[in-house]
Amino acid sequence: MNTNLPHTSICMVRPTLSDLPAVAPPVPYAFRPYAPGDEAAWVRIHELSDPLNTAELALFEREFGHDAEALRRRQLYLCDGQGEAVGTITAWHNTDFPDRAYGRVHWVAIVPAHQGAGLGKPLLAACLHRMVELGCEGAYLTTNAPRIPAIGLYLRFGFRPRVRSEAEREPWRRVAENVRPELAGLVRAALEDA
Repeated sequence: MNTNLPHTSICMVRPTLSDLPAVAPPVPYAFRPYAPGDEAAWVRIHELSDPLNTAELALFEREFGHDAEALRRRQLYLCDGQGEAVGTITAWHNTDFPDRAYGRVHWVAIVPAHQGAGLGKPLLAACLHRMVELGCEGAYLTTNAPRIPAIGLYLRFGFRPRVRSEAEREPWRRVAENVRPELAGLVRAALEDA
């Protein structure tokens, strides 16, 4: 994370889910769906991994509500070899593109002790494959400009910047200065097209 970048919300879109890679988590990690009581695991994971937000049960409830069946279908947990949840991601409802069959990649996190182990790619792939199962044709997400490693992963996974306002141009320019050159070109091209 680059804390010198403005804490600005930015949007990324992947218009198709037809060409997804199949990526399994490395041994001994495994995925499991949400189960009742996982709210505490979600809060713990975000408390440990997300300095930009304050994780608490009220935030979980505000973002996801109380529909356990919807959560079971949409929320995934990445567990270590002892079965402890160390990461989470949600294939959530589309709230920003009412005219498109998109899913929302929502609240992605891996606890710091497990970051850098190649877990982000399988976590994101699992979420996007879940979206396909749910009938989505594309995906989008919102994130914050300082989350450079996550933005790099999203760019490598086919997500592209969606510039929603003139105010987002500068954060995206700053992102382009902080990602690898081949990824910076993708960001600059998106800014030229917007």
